[in-house]
Amino acid sequence: MDDYLKQQTLDKITKANKIIIVVSRQAALDGLASGLALYLSLSKLGKPSSIIAKSPTVEEANKLYGVDKIGKNDDKKNLVINVENAVTNVDKVTYSLQDSRLKIVVHSLPNSFGISESDVSFSKEGSNPDLVIAIGYKSNEEMRNDITHEQTINSDTFIININNTQTNQNFAQINILEDGAASISEVTTKLLQELALPIDEDVAFNLYTGISYATQSFSPAYATPVSFEAAQWLIKFGAGKASFANTTTSQNMRPEQATNEKVNFIKETGPIQEEVTIAEKSQEDWLKPPKIYHGSKAFDTDS
Repeated sequence: MDDYLKQQTLDKITKANKIIIVVSRQAALDGLASGLALYLSLSKLGKPSSIIAKSPTVEEANKLYGVDKIGKNDDKKNLVINVENAVTNVDKVTYSLQDSRLKIVVHSLPNSFGISESDVSFSKEGSNPDLVIAIGYKSNEEMRNDITHEQTINSDTFIININNTQTNQNFAQINILEDGAASISEVTTKLLQELALPIDEDVAFNLYTGISYATQSFSPAYATPVSFEAAQWLIKFGAGKASFANTTTSQNMRPEQATNEKVNFIKETGPIQEEVTIAEKSQEDWLKPPKIYHGSKAFDTDS
């Protein structure tokens, strides 16, 4: 990410009054981990945010922080006053503030039927987001299909698009795409690094889990050097100290860990095997005639 794009992204995030993070249903655990990590980071930054994603499975819920926030909108909805037949009956609307009480007056047009109580109704509606962060989407249409009518976005709503594939249609004003990345969580980790966004143990653990999932526990066939660099950075920020990290079983152990244990075991048992071999050889030597040294020649044995 160049300096201009970095500054533009940071400005949009810091100035946003309402942010929606929407995660593609096709992005699997990697995308969900990335979205939840970003949500938790923005919450620490004090930004009003919400996250839209598919409902996680029980297994996913036991691996990630913040799943209880999915689909919840903390936005305080606006009160809307609806007046029927306003064109023919309403002249103007005025308001005044009396102490802490707001008084709204609907003035009737002269020679009209006026406004009755039955013409007035009340409703609530949420404010539109001024920033949408799309994770794992390939097109604008795919993203909009996952956003409900309560979170409608206008044509001028700013969108940041995060993905790890170039098949993406670059549908946003800012497209953060890393085609060589093994996971979306790696891309998000790099974004947090470059923008210096808040990170704690929960954020770090979510991203670490996403990378581990996408690379099949850091398998050499899927992981890249960047995968390990990102994982190392996340561990530095407490991924291993998160409470969920303590529930990791030996079945989730990385291949290199198992290999190292096997190598250590062989090294430990090596001296014991060598000692037994030497002892057996010594016992055989006791039964043979003494060896006599003849100058520079090899050892000879009396027959």
